[in-house]
Amino acid sequence: MKSLLRCAALLAALGLASCGGDVGIGIGVVWHDGPDYPWPNHPDWPSWPDRPQGATGLFPIAGDVCDVCSGSKDGTGAAARFNAPEGIAADTAGNLYVAEPTSATIRKVSPQGVVTTLAGALGAVGYADGKGSAARFNQPSRLSTDTQGNVYLTDTGNSVVRRIAADGTVGTVAGNGTCGSVDGRATGAQFCNPKGIVLDRRGNLWIADTGNHTVRRIDGAGNVTTVAGSPGVCGSADGRGGTARFCNPQDVGVDEWDNLYVVDTGNSTIRMINPKGEVSTLAGQAGQCGATDGSATVSRLCAPSAIAVEGNDLYVADTGNATIRRINLDNVTSTVAGVAGRQGIVLGALPGGLDRPAGVARAPDGSFALTTHNLVVKLLPAK
Repeated sequence: MKSLLRCAALLAALGLASCGGDVGIGIGVVWHDGPDYPWPNHPDWPSWPDRPQGATGLFPIAGDVCDVCSGSKDGTGAAARFNAPEGIAADTAGNLYVAEPTSATIRKVSPQGVVTTLAGALGAVGYADGKGSAARFNQPSRLSTDTQGNVYLTDTGNSVVRRIAADGTVGTVAGNGTCGSVDGRATGAQFCNPKGIVLDRRGNLWIADTGNHTVRRIDGAGNVTTVAGSPGVCGSADGRGGTARFCNPQDVGVDEWDNLYVVDTGNSTIRMINPKGEVSTLAGQAGQCGATDGSATVSRLCAPSAIAVEGNDLYVADTGNATIRRINLDNVTSTVAGVAGRQGIVLGALPGGLDRPAGVARAPDGSFALTTHNLVVKLLPAK
């Protein structure tokens, strides 16, 4: 039934009639291309690694795994440092943007693997609009980009939604720094520790309002509305609008047919909100942490925290299982990377190994960028 709902939404968009039928410590093996260098310089990372066409695997982009690789430092490739990175997003030019809650900064990774601090200042927690290092954040956690070079993010600790313009200037989109649940326009609205954020093709921002257990929408004029869930009520129920229930949702994704996908972290499930506002469950069973592949009623996840959409497929950072999972159009879940229950970084051939992956984003070349441990990693999945 769940797959028919997704199929029906797709067919409606095409005008067709029927369907027919928290970062832990994990030290593992790091990929080495040679005895002297952790990895080579790849100035064209959207098309690397230099492997035969159709190759799969996990490959390093920036950061490293070693006994002294904690902290937050700009640099290139293995010389850069991340401190428990979470959300990640890519722009059309192949730049990656990483939210680093613990350092209160937003980092940028160029296609050449050069890591810089885009906004905020290391360890300077606060709430201030401004340009670059003059801006202040409090636990920024998830991001989304548009085609004009803007980066949108949830400033979780400040309970606001922010925007970083192409010139590095940070402004507030919605919320006023107070934890609450108030619909309204721009700073007249209130959120409570929001995490997930995604921009749709119509210019709407969708927010997983984690502390309120709801899904919110910010339209192009800055008007904030509650789309699904009941503020302050943690639960799990399919239904429409306010009759649906979520528990600590942490991320959202959207497809080209305007279906919204919600990572319902507290329930260990993946949910869908169709364009009519009807909520359904695509994978996992509420309250059951597990690692089972299979259909919607059989599959199990464990505290997933991020999602990326590629056509009809959903890629999920299944954080508690240390894996990346894929959900296809028929709502069948499979494991793409990592080994369930085995936390630790192992790069190279799949399945490899991951350490509490917290972010996943689709890159322009069709690969995926992940945050895991203190690394940014490239995933080339098997199709």
